[in-house]
Amino acid sequence: MKKRTKRTFSLHHWCGLIAGIFLLAISASGVVLLFEEEIDRSIYAQHFTLTQPAASLKIDRSFEKVRLENPGWEIRIPELPKTNTEALKYELRQQTLRKWIFAHPETGVILHTDHRAENRLTHTFLLLHYTLFAGTSGKIMVLLCGLAFLVLTITGLLLYRKSLLKVLLFRQKITLQNRRAFFSGLHRIVGVWSLLFNVLMSVSGIWLGYLVVENTLKKKDQKIESPAVSVSIDKMLQQVKQANPEFEVTYLRFPAKEGGAMQLLGHLRSDPVIYGEFYSSLQANSKTGEIEKTDLLKNKPWNLRLAKMLQVLHFGNYAGIGVKILYAFFGLMPGLLSVSGFVIWFYRRRQQNISVKQPQPKVKMV
Repeated sequence: MKKRTKRTFSLHHWCGLIAGIFLLAISASGVVLLFEEEIDRSIYAQHFTLTQPAASLKIDRSFEKVRLENPGWEIRIPELPKTNTEALKYELRQQTLRKWIFAHPETGVILHTDHRAENRLTHTFLLLHYTLFAGTSGKIMVLLCGLAFLVLTITGLLLYRKSLLKVLLFRQKITLQNRRAFFSGLHRIVGVWSLLFNVLMSVSGIWLGYLVVENTLKKKDQKIESPAVSVSIDKMLQQVKQANPEFEVTYLRFPAKEGGAMQLLGHLRSDPVIYGEFYSSLQANSKTGEIEKTDLLKNKPWNLRLAKMLQVLHFGNYAGIGVKILYAFFGLMPGLLSVSGFVIWFYRRRQQNISVKQPQPKVKMV
């Protein structure tokens, strides 16, 4: 039993030392990304807000202009205006580059263009969170960190299982006798209270990391043609609303090559919030406007629904600002565990070095 505990501690110890600094960076950047929308809207407030309110949404009046002025860019509308005083935002993609174009929803007048939107604050944190600023290698490292985080959570549970009830009943005290004792108590309390959240983040993070790595390795550079959309986008949205009144379109993705489909992403109004804002979709023919494929999350097998729900749960943006604040609080815990774990190791190692250096008492010969 002692050998098993020793092996568990050793695994917990080395996983924490190796992955700790990366988990600190990933958890801190994840907390910032929880408020990505709020941060972007604050920074770009003057471009999101219209001085002249829009009476209706007329995407046709701006799309063709955006397409013709930006050849070779994939075009998306990541969100539709929620009020009549909100600008229509286009996001253009070309490999790692991004452009944000703000247009008046009704007149189609281009209000502002950010030619280097990939340099915005939240995108920088996004790169840190997903790639550690190391490209494909960084994505693989993030996936490995997710695995290490799960191992740390499981081994921590095994090591501190006898303290669970004590911590949950607030009987575990943090002593100020010395720094090592203080951080040891803190490490135990934080680990127990954040246990379920850490399991959720590690499992969902592993799944997301796997998808990111898989897509990166499979992805081939293709020429973006940005073909014209022959039908009226506005009429297409009206037809979707009439034919599928329960379906709410939240995201538009225009075809990147000739013959590609127009994707209208969204959700059913009756869907639970845990299904996310855009994990159901309709695919329309960009020449005729005919809906060729309906892909609703509620109709998928349970395992595919679970996979999508894990993504929604990981992002934490499914139930308002209150849930985001709760996620932010617990999202800081992995970083705090990394720091406290390192401090415990540091003081333990220093104590061991002191013990080795202390002179041994001489034994008198009789």
